[in-house]
Amino acid sequence: MSILSPALLGAVSLVLIAAAIGHLRSPAELRSGLRAHDVLPQGAQHTVAAVLGPLEAVLGVAALVVAVVAVPPGAALAVSMPIAGLFLAFTGYLWQVLRTTEGQVVPCACGLGATPVSQSAVLRGGILAVAAISGGIAGSGGIAGSGWSLAAAPAPEIGVALAAMLVLALAIALLPAARAVPEAAISHPGTRQQNHDKNAGTTNETPLFFGGETR
Repeated sequence: MSILSPALLGAVSLVLIAAAIGHLRSPAELRSGLRAHDVLPQGAQHTVAAVLGPLEAVLGVAALVVAVVAVPPGAALAVSMPIAGLFLAFTGYLWQVLRTTEGQVVPCACGLGATPVSQSAVLRGGILAVAAISGGIAGSGGIAGSGWSLAAAPAPEIGVALAAMLVLALAIALLPAARAVPEAAISHPGTRQQNHDKNAGTTNETPLFFGGETR
């Protein structure tokens, strides 16, 4: 028996539900992000903006149910495969966005915060796809040798599984933000030198009322 399946599927489900909430609460941000990405045709942008939030919600709830409730062995795999496909599509899409925007800062519009599209966002999609597939296989007995039900587990194992779900979900969801460097900390070398010279000049100025002169 193993807690691998509920931990992985639970983490994936929490990320999906969080993304769904973000997209359903701020559909305008999703539409704006899709326009900024400039990858999909305009008609496809409207379709994706309308469908993505509800789809994430349905898949997220389904994954959470499979993670915590005793289900037939094949159910975990049946739920995890569409989720893995969705995240693989995200991964390919965001990779294309990086190529299309050529270093421009554009919003991810992933429903998980206001982070821009980055290599970390692409990596997050791949990690979630792998987690979904691994959780589905584990839930079907392909890794652990037999299915594992959170509902039938002892209390200590339930606690460990729930903690693992939350930690994994937070770590994966916040990966791009954790790796991002604040823009304020990045400045052009010429600008940095100008600021240094300006500060140096300010330091060398002696107020006239102290008997000094301005240099």
